[in-house]
Amino acid sequence: MRDATKWLCGLLVALMALTGPLLSRAAVVEAAELSSSAADVEVADADRVGAGFLNVVYVPGKAIVCSLGTVASTALMIVTLGSAYRAAIATFKEGCGGTWVLTPEHVAGKIPPQEDVE
Repeated sequence: MRDATKWLCGLLVALMALTGPLLSRAAVVEAAELSSSAADVEVADADRVGAGFLNVVYVPGKAIVCSLGTVASTALMIVTLGSAYRAAIATFKEGCGGTWVLTPEHVAGKIPPQEDVE
């Protein structure tokens, strides 16, 4: 049991290390999109604080779900020898698509989080 726990922890650390650059890239892209589209929307200070607290859980949770979706998609492609590529793509997009960083506008309800990114 201890070996399985160590292996699982090592796998999670490796996945987080691999997705770290993706998180920073996603945050920059998200901020650029929001600054151009929601410049005229005003939000309260409470929404800014709420977004900060929510992102403490949301961003790592999104990274974990994306990592697990990537692993599941890869395993599905290997097991089916590539014949289930539509299911693998759908699994990957389910975990990695959409909004990666919640903004004060999301918390205020001014703009909805994106469900999927094409």
